[in-house]
Amino acid sequence: MFDPERDEDPGARRFYLRLLMVLAISAAGCLALWPSVSGFGAGPDHTTSCIAVVNGWSAGRSGPSEAEVNEALRSAPAQPTAAQRLDPDFMANYQAQMRILQASPVLQQADNFINWRDGPGACVNESRHRLIRSGIALVSLAVFCVGIAFTRRTRTNLRRHSAEVAEPDAGPVREYELSTRN
Repeated sequence: MFDPERDEDPGARRFYLRLLMVLAISAAGCLALWPSVSGFGAGPDHTTSCIAVVNGWSAGRSGPSEAEVNEALRSAPAQPTAAQRLDPDFMANYQAQMRILQASPVLQQADNFINWRDGPGACVNESRHRLIRSGIALVSLAVFCVGIAFTRRTRTNLRRHSAEVAEPDAGPVREYELSTRN
């Protein structure tokens, strides 16, 4: 039966409440993303500028093990003394031995790793950490919102169900009900 007096009037309050909820969730999402989109310094002197969203996806590298580097350095010549530095033949021989040592694949790999770690690779570990923090915050926000929506939906369904059980048919509006509603 059509009865405009019994219809619910959602009014402006519900609209503004929903708008406020959208703004609150948006603000919480922005706060959750902040660690990933804000810049930070990295590297030996914090001179490398990094942004987690950009730098966190790079693959990490590994250098040679310490044992491999020590094995390669065993064949290194001893440092020349002051008298030996004055001898051109000794210094030419020493420099040739050093070039052979520096050309070894293990030391090349170690040098490349150090250059990467202090340059573009300086951002990777901290960027990944910031991405993980943002991900956890976003998942937490999503779980919270789904929980609120589920709770609200369940409560609304329970109210409807209890109203149907308590008053299955309200029947026609009686004259005395209309006179008391003024």
